[in-house]
Order: sequence, then C-alpha cells, then structure tokens
Amino acid sequence: MNRILTASEQLMWLSYNNSPENVTLSATINGSFTIELLTEALAWLQLRHSRLRVKIVINNQNQPQFSLENVPPIPLRVIERQGEEHWCWEMIEELRQPLSWNKEPLLRVLLLHSPDISNLIITFHHCIGDGLSGAYLIRDILQFIGEPDSPRELLPDLPPVDEIIPNATKNWVEEDLDSSIELKSILTTTYRNNQGVNTLETFPIRLFRWTLSPWETTKLIARCREEKTSVHGALCAAFFLAIAAEIKSHNEIILKCLTPINIRNYLTIDVGKNLGEYITRQVTAHRLNQKTDFWDLAREVKYKLNQLVADGKIFDDVLKARALLSSNSNKGEETLDARDLGGIDIVITNLGNLNIKQEFGNLQLQEFYFMATGAKSLPLLISVATLQDKMCFLCRYQESLVPDANAYNIKNTAMEQLLTALVEVG
Repeated sequence: MNRILTASEQLMWLSYNNSPENVTLSATINGSFTIELLTEALAWLQLRHSRLRVKIVINNQNQPQFSLENVPPIPLRVIERQGEEHWCWEMIEELRQPLSWNKEPLLRVLLLHSPDISNLIITFHHCIGDGLSGAYLIRDILQFIGEPDSPRELLPDLPPVDEIIPNATKNWVEEDLDSSIELKSILTTTYRNNQGVNTLETFPIRLFRWTLSPWETTKLIARCREEKTSVHGALCAAFFLAIAAEIKSHNEIILKCLTPINIRNYLTIDVGKNLGEYITRQVTAHRLNQKTDFWDLAREVKYKLNQLVADGKIFDDVLKARALLSSNSNKGEETLDARDLGGIDIVITNLGNLNIKQEFGNLQLQEFYFMATGAKSLPLLISVATLQDKMCFLCRYQESLVPDANAYNIKNTAMEQLLTALVEVG
C-alpha cells in the first residue's frame, strides 16, 4: 500500500493538520484477559488490515503518501480502570490528541484495565476508517482473544473509495465551492458566549452518554415501521424538536443536520468487513414551527435522505474533494479545514443495529460507544449504536458554543419527545 493519497484521503489529511479528525470507540468488556494476549491480537489486527500497516510521509514531489516502510507496531497504553465513567474522560483526550501519522500506524489503543471489567478504546485517523469499520476492529480483537480457535483470515488490500464509485458520477457538475460557506448555525448564534474564548485554540469538547433499554429500543423500531419512517428519522425529529424547544423561538426556524450515510452497498466492489472510510456526509434542512408534528418530521427526514440517494448525490464528497483540491492546488495553501461545518446545527450519526455478537468465549461485549472529533465549528454531535437491542448514545458538544446546561436540556427533551411519541395512539 505504498501509494499517494487520493483526493478524499488527502482532503481529510489536510483538515487533520488543522485540527485532529479522529474516530474513537470504547467497548466495555466483561471478563479477564492478559495484556500479552491483547498485544498479540493487535499484531494480528495489523496484519489483517492493510491500512493499519502504513504511516503517511511526504514524498519528493511534496505529496502525502501511505508508506509501509519502518512502521512500528500499533501503540498500546494500559492504565488502571477507575470506574464506569473513566472511559468517557479518556475518550475526550483521545479525540483531541493527534496521531503521530508520520511516525506510527494510523491507529492507537488504550486499555482501561481491571480484573473483571475493562474498557478497550481504539482511536484512528478518519482518512482510513469510519465508525462501522471501528466496530469491526473491536470485533476482530475480541474474537482473537476470546476465541483462539477462530479463523485468522487476512483481508485483501482494497482500492481506495475514490476508485470504486460508479461511473455514473462522471456526469457530476462542479458546483460553486464558495456556496459551502454558510451562516453560523442557530445553536452557535444562540449560545456562543461573549467572553472571548478562542475555540480554535482551546477546542473544549465534552461528552456524556446514555442508553435506551431493550424494551424501549424494540418499541421504537416497531413504531417507526408503523409510521413508515426510519429509526434515524425518529432520532432526528426528537433532537430537532428539542433544539427548537431550547431556543424558545416563537417564529419558524430552519435547522440543518448532517447525516453520515453508509455507502458500502453502492460501491462497485464488495468491501465486506474491511477497514475504510465508506461514508458520505449529507446535509438536510428542516423547517420547524410550534405546530410541527413528530412523525411528520421523522418521515420528512427519511424522504430527504432517500431522495439524495435516488438523485445520485451520495458520491459528491469524493467529487467535491477532487474539485476543491484542484481549485487550491496553485494557491500554496499548506492547511485546509475542508471539513469545516459552518451552518450545521447538529450531526447525528447512527450505525444502526451492529451485526456483532456479544459473547466471545469468556468475554462479553457489554456496551459500545463511538465518536468522531468533528469540526471546530460544530456545536453538537450525537452518535448512536445498537448492540443486541440496546441503543447506546454519546453526545459530544463544545461548551463554548453550547453551555453544559443547554446540552443536557436538549438531550433530556429529545428523549422525552422520543418516548412520548412511542406511547401516543396512532
């Protein structure tokens, strides 16, 4: 995998140089295992996934490229687990701390260890993987440790996503790239403090987590089917209405939401369980007023996202990356925050029901959370993953854009909206 970064990879790498763009996952594991066995698992993981055997170097033409030369083992740090919320504090630092992309593999591992229960935290560069890829990595590690007789299959070195998008995208027309610069989001405008906090330097992100019970999760899935919408549509509706309630505006408002969409099933080859960034980032806008109905809003979210897919917009990320890099190629720009999300009020990223078992020999995967660092301009990011009918939520927010109390109010109101909608008579 000694090759130059493609346009989408290079754009993420440029953005990373402006601020970290990490993907971090935390798995809560019941059962004991040795550090030596985890070290062996990571060595095998590095063999299994080709993108874990590279670092990024600058070649003689001043271009970033993946390099297999002199790449050390995956870094592993082990510290004593300090309780149930310890992983959340460590994840904040993992999200903020850049990877040594020119010296080490593009993934590192932190283990919060105790005799009976541990938190396995993995962090990788967003240019090599997405949240679902991270879930597969966690599965691979637990399978190696807990099921020593399981197959040890090495995965093929697949082409980058830029090379496996359908040919139909060749008719894409480049839009005015300056049109991506939006006004500040409603949340940012409403809650930004005036104390002179420079978020570009401090980047004070915070995290908190919660879950829906198996009963609540099952009920939500069934009700969404009845209402002819998706679980993601319902989650978006709940948070949109919660934001509107927190803003307390008597006028109609427009909220913009970014949804990462899994594109694995739309590529020209089967990428299977390979590590890769196989997502597209789609933005939808929604008008809300005091009469907005929950399920109507949920159906609107589903419709707009389905329409983007039907219109062939899901590969625009790759095509815009090519255009953006081309437009900046002669301007001498060393850093480029191409993932800046000015104008976005919230990102809701939902992995859906993970096709991952919970039992691996004597080990049990109890809970699973994931998060991406996100752009500095982004006030609120919600990640959702469902593990055996238990829905795990993680909220990432910036206290300089959304104060603590408001972030918790939005979460509480969103869950009230969601649970109330489940018991309403259709």
